[in-house]
Amino acid sequence: MIKAAFFDIDGTLLSFETHRLPESTKRALIALRADGIKCFIASGRPKYQFPPCIVNGFDGFDGFDGFVSLTGSVCFDAGGIYYDCPISDDDVKTIVGQVEAGRYEALVLEADRAYITRHTDAVREIEGAAGLTYDEGDIHEALDARIYQFCAFVPPEREHEITDVCTSVFTTRWNDLFCDVVPKASSKPAGVRETLRHCGLSVDEAIAFGDGGNDETMLEYCGIGVAMGNAKLGTKAVADYVTTSVDDDGVYNACKHFGLI
Repeated sequence: MIKAAFFDIDGTLLSFETHRLPESTKRALIALRADGIKCFIASGRPKYQFPPCIVNGFDGFDGFDGFVSLTGSVCFDAGGIYYDCPISDDDVKTIVGQVEAGRYEALVLEADRAYITRHTDAVREIEGAAGLTYDEGDIHEALDARIYQFCAFVPPEREHEITDVCTSVFTTRWNDLFCDVVPKASSKPAGVRETLRHCGLSVDEAIAFGDGGNDETMLEYCGIGVAMGNAKLGTKAVADYVTTSVDDDGVYNACKHFGLI
């Protein structure tokens, strides 16, 4: 029996077209909660980049039960943080050096703020897709902070420039313009694992919804993995079920398919 549902945000809960929760998704979340199923966020975003409907809920839904944020690096609920995993100081120093050398631009994600090293066309495209605007900042500030994630603006064929020289991170992506750089001890599955442990639930009691490459391991890990109709082909290939798109009642239809609502 499913007792926990984990949702990616962009392209899963939120439409890339409207940057809003579809009404059918709201109905599904309300119905899941009514059936006693806990609802969690599992996102690459940090808390301060969650839209109000994710942080505060909406009419009939008083908010999510917990949050796997920063691709699993920081997990928290109303009681506080229960999992915290920053990037090692050595790897932060290495990435700062690469950005300083002009090899790529990076979005730097701390626990309470984010900044981009420089606005480029690629950065602006991602800002538009996610409905966000990033402040610019000095990459050297990362040397004196706890960094949980970098978004390195390199194409897929250049990801190895990071993984070849960093020892405690891995890369994942949902867009060809950049990759997420996160601690090896972290990931969406790691965050899901810690959340389930925190709640006294098993992985067989969990369903996950996602659309991007950074969701694939989470979909494989959970008892049921659902790919959105707008997901990448690789994401659909690892899912147990492919639903319709986020803008075509995908979350609601999947919940109905599995008899959760």
